[in-house]
Amino acid sequence: MKLGGILGYFAACLFLGLTEAQSGCSNVVVRRDIASLSPQEWGRVANVLQRMKQDGWFEYYANIHNREFSNIHGNDNFFPWHRRFLRDFEEVGQRYDKGFAVPYWDELRDSHNPASSVVLSSRFIGGNGFGSCVKDGVQGNWTMGFPNNHCLARSFDRGSQMQPWYGPEYIFSVMQRYNDMHNFREHIEYSLHGSVHLGMGGDMSTFWSTNDFAFWLHHANLDRLWDQWQSWGHGNTMDGRDRNGTALSLGSSLPHYGEPISTAMYVGSGRMCFQYAGGGTNKRILRAMSRVTQPLLSTAGEADAGLHALPEALRRKWFPLLESNVPAGSAPMNGTRSIQSVSRVSGKPLPYPGPLTDMWVAMHGFDRAIVSRIMAESRQFVDELNMAKYLSPY
Repeated sequence: MKLGGILGYFAACLFLGLTEAQSGCSNVVVRRDIASLSPQEWGRVANVLQRMKQDGWFEYYANIHNREFSNIHGNDNFFPWHRRFLRDFEEVGQRYDKGFAVPYWDELRDSHNPASSVVLSSRFIGGNGFGSCVKDGVQGNWTMGFPNNHCLARSFDRGSQMQPWYGPEYIFSVMQRYNDMHNFREHIEYSLHGSVHLGMGGDMSTFWSTNDFAFWLHHANLDRLWDQWQSWGHGNTMDGRDRNGTALSLGSSLPHYGEPISTAMYVGSGRMCFQYAGGGTNKRILRAMSRVTQPLLSTAGEADAGLHALPEALRRKWFPLLESNVPAGSAPMNGTRSIQSVSRVSGKPLPYPGPLTDMWVAMHGFDRAIVSRIMAESRQFVDELNMAKYLSPY
């Protein structure tokens, strides 16, 4: 099924999707961490992707993303538009397999050494390109059709390695410090969003980054973080401006789709018939870093203990929503903390994340001054936590 078939197929999907949006969700799928999928579960995902590729859907979505690029980046349409776009892709996948759900890549867990992630193994999406062409994994030896015929390309930004990405501690801090969409969006888009795209390189660093299934895994994770932030009392938070400077609200129209932003705001209702594994409403643990990302070799308590043991001034500055009480075993001492209490969590000092390049900033039309301010803030964050002898378990 190529262009003509896709248009008819899309019209049918749109009609069915609008009907479902009006009547509520009849099939809520669960988006899971890709690393948690069994070989059989991943095989079902891979089968859907192969069939979507054969029918031209990867070209279809690359064309949309390329055409709408300036409408959906560098402004506050970013989160709701990509949620709608992800759901669009997922709905098409469900025509091949009703249980299809886009997995997410917990990139925060892999942020210190991204190239070593199991996600980039032949078991899942494959690794770095050979002569830039991806040869293994689910998209191994694929020829992409947009914007022209070319091999699916990846080219890590440090040769065979990648610069560190923005880590869980910094993103957890951003989620606590900003209560408006505009600042929350800027601090995520200009940090984790860009560092992953740039680290992967190849198609991921172009206008047609959707060619790489890493794009969908990456944006599912960003959407998961937004969903988590929404659960902290920001469920209806929509502000900021579009690319033309027009104020955005829940009633504003999403580029390409022409639907109100409100239709993409609420996970598990309307047309957004999905949820994220590990979600919940237990208020006692909603704001634990272990709910944002979970290190593979540590318990949830260990993941959070180091932050609770930071000096009170640092907690207030960078983690204002952390409870003032500190778990047993990491009690502060006279407004500070003992080195031993923080170091009981095995780990390493925080690395500096890779910066956004001038090419990336220009490509998106970002304000360089804002990007520079956010990058400087992230480096200050790393310096202050390392000076406090915080050790990351990630």
